[in-house]
Amino acid sequence: MTSRPRIHPSDIPVRLIRRLLDDCPNIVAIKAEGGFPSIQSVVECHRHFGEEVVISMPIEGEMIPRVFQLLRQGKYDDAAEIYWQLHPARKIKAVLAPALNGGAFINRQAWKFQGWLQGYNGGPLRMPTQRIHDAQMNALHKGRVDAGLAPSMDPFREFFIGRNPA
Repeated sequence: MTSRPRIHPSDIPVRLIRRLLDDCPNIVAIKAEGGFPSIQSVVECHRHFGEEVVISMPIEGEMIPRVFQLLRQGKYDDAAEIYWQLHPARKIKAVLAPALNGGAFINRQAWKFQGWLQGYNGGPLRMPTQRIHDAQMNALHKGRVDAGLAPSMDPFREFFIGRNPA
């Protein structure tokens, strides 16, 4: 018996996203990780909705738009420079992986914190969720500083409230 997704292989079909964008004018971004490990969801979101909302792909190994654009232009050295610039953040994440992703679960709290460091909202997640500890937050922040990404300098406690609390 073949396993099939409940709705669509991308998790949310294009026509449903279209309806959501039409019915909910306050949507400003799509986190296009559906259908993982495939990248087709982010490709489709960009193609259909990229002019209307921000398209985000949280899985660094799958999508870094600036790098892909440079590669398409044949600017391989510039693309490699960005890749290696991000390496300190990647290394910290790898060191923390057992603690962040223990039990074969993705620590979405850690993902959300990494986004918050770069200007995303932060704030509470629906339960159940894993914890993120001060030492982990400090390490993830340092990795971004070392990578030259200019992460937020706001106190970490602000992450748990969010930049736009409901």
